[in-house]
Amino acid sequence: MKRQLSVFAVVLGAACTEVTTDPNTIVAVRFDGSAYPSIVADDSLRDSLGALQPLRATGLNYKGDPIEGAGFVFSSPDTVLRVYETGDVFATRRKTDATPARVFATAGKLQSVPDSLFVVQRADSFKATKPTDTIFVNATGGGTSSDASRMIFSVFGDTATGQPKAPVPSWLVSFQLRYHGTTIPPTDTSYAYTFELNSARTARVPTYIDTTESGGAASRRVFIRTLSVPEDTVVLIATIRQRKENTAPIKDSTFIVIRPAPTP
Repeated sequence: MKRQLSVFAVVLGAACTEVTTDPNTIVAVRFDGSAYPSIVADDSLRDSLGALQPLRATGLNYKGDPIEGAGFVFSSPDTVLRVYETGDVFATRRKTDATPARVFATAGKLQSVPDSLFVVQRADSFKATKPTDTIFVNATGGGTSSDASRMIFSVFGDTATGQPKAPVPSWLVSFQLRYHGTTIPPTDTSYAYTFELNSARTARVPTYIDTTESGGAASRRVFIRTLSVPEDTVVLIATIRQRKENTAPIKDSTFIVIRPAPTP
């Protein structure tokens, strides 16, 4: 899985510094940061399957070409993170103010802009807000365009033994549709797909990954292109992973009834 909003930073040296034409000299740093927006407290930064995910950066020469074997120092001014020479990151605890911790990549005197990592509890369960819903389709299709009609799933995790589960922010959730018993590939938009509206709210943008907000909720909208029978159904499946080795994905779903749009 890819982070919904990746960090791409190129930091040049001071304006008064003459840029060298040596192809092996770093004049810029590209720091993509982590593919995940969060790190679990009392654990290392890991991917969805639980494998360690060290930070990586790229040194660029004056042509903008990558420099092989460029060395970097990764660091954080936040004491909740331990950052190692390998790029591995360990979170000792959560921040009391719930703001993200920062990590930097440095090569010589060049330092990247920071990537942000929220320190969170591990997600271990989640639930659809609505187990069933309805989409009305006309000749041009139909979907859940209003904010109130989004398909919302809430992600939870343990905070302490014996305490109620709490919402988990900054956790990735993926979505797929199942139609007549067959799972539709996320990139297949020929019949139905999940989407969000663009910033101007004028166009549908197909997307199947979301990051939970501060209240632990993630959502997608669903668009159906056509309805060839009087009534049909599709299932929206949401999936999270615990980011631990040898753990199965956790799924929940919303059952969607597709009907013809009422005649005006």
